[in-house]
Amino acid sequence: MNRRYFIKYATASLISPLFPSFSASCEPLAGLASAPPPAPLGRIASWWRQAVYTEPSSNSKRVAWKARDEIIPLYASVEGDPPWPGNPVWYQTEGGFIHSGYVQPVENKPNPEVITKINPPGFWAQVCVPFAEARPRVGSERVWYRLYYGTVYRVVEAIEDEERRWWYRLQDGITYAPGPYVPTWSVRRILPDEMMPVSPGYPNKWIKIELKTQSLTCFEEETAVFSTGISSGVGGATPRGEFRVLYKRHTRRMTGGTGDDWYDLPGVAFPVYFTKSAVAIHGTYWHNDFVRPHSHGCINVTNQAAQWIFRWTEPIVRYEEYEKKSVAEEGTRIVVV
Repeated sequence: MNRRYFIKYATASLISPLFPSFSASCEPLAGLASAPPPAPLGRIASWWRQAVYTEPSSNSKRVAWKARDEIIPLYASVEGDPPWPGNPVWYQTEGGFIHSGYVQPVENKPNPEVITKINPPGFWAQVCVPFAEARPRVGSERVWYRLYYGTVYRVVEAIEDEERRWWYRLQDGITYAPGPYVPTWSVRRILPDEMMPVSPGYPNKWIKIELKTQSLTCFEEETAVFSTGISSGVGGATPRGEFRVLYKRHTRRMTGGTGDDWYDLPGVAFPVYFTKSAVAIHGTYWHNDFVRPHSHGCINVTNQAAQWIFRWTEPIVRYEEYEKKSVAEEGTRIVVV
C-alpha cells in the first residue's frame, strides 16, 4: 500500500467513529422562509442539552434531545419563533428543528497534507473537523483536551508514531512551551496569504461597537467596510468609551472566573485587545448567538469575523509573530457606545 492510499484509509478509519455521516439534504417545510445553512454540520456547544422540535418554535412538540459535542446535519436555516429576543434563526436537522443559539456551524474536512519538516517558529493551524482530540503523548489513549472547529494553534513539530501515523505538536493557543499532540488530519495549515493585511496603512480606520444593537462596524473614514453581530459583556461588563488597539495575538488560551463561572478556552482565534484589562474582540466557538450579551466583557464574534478584523486593524502582526503591541497612536481607534 503506497503512502497516498495509506493516509486515505488510515484517516478514514480514525475519523469515522468520531463523526457520523448524514444524508446530504432535506427539504424545508413549505411556507417557511429558509436559506442554506452556514455549514453542513453543527456541533452542540452548550453544556446543557438542546432540544429538537417538530417546528421552529419551542412551543411545538419536542422530539429529541442533543447533548454537548453531538454532531448533527444542518439542512437549512429558517426563521421561526425566537426563544429570546433578537435571534429567530433555527436550523433544520434530522427529525425537526433546533435553535441556532448553541449550535456551532462546523465542517468535517480532514486535511490530507502532512508537513514532516517544520522549521522554527512553526506555522499557524486551524482545527478543520468538528473537534480534534489533543493527547499528552503521541499515540496516548488519554485525551487531554477537545479542540474545537476554527480554533487556532501554532504547530511546532511533526512526529510519526509506530503505526506510521503522523501527529503535530501544538504550542501557542494552548501552552507556552510545546504542548499536546493532535493527528495531522485534524488541523489545516493557515497559509500566510490568508493572513495578509487588509487595507494596510489606511489613515483613518475605526471601529464602532454598539452595545444596544449588539453590532460591530468597521469604517474607513465614514464608509462602512465590514459589519457583524456581536455578544458583549453580561451586565454591562464591556466598558464604553473610546479606545485604541493595544496589542493583537494570532491566538490565545483564555482562562478566568471562579467556581461555576470558571472557564478554560484554548485556541481563541485572533484576539484584538483594546483595554489594559484585556478586553478584546475575538473569535467564539462556545455559542452561536451573536445578538445578545454572553461574555465577561470581551466582544464575541464568529471566527471568520475575528480573522477579518485581525487582518484589517493596526498594528500589523507578521505571520511569524505570536503578538504585536501598538506604539503611540498606531492602534486602530475603537468607539464603544
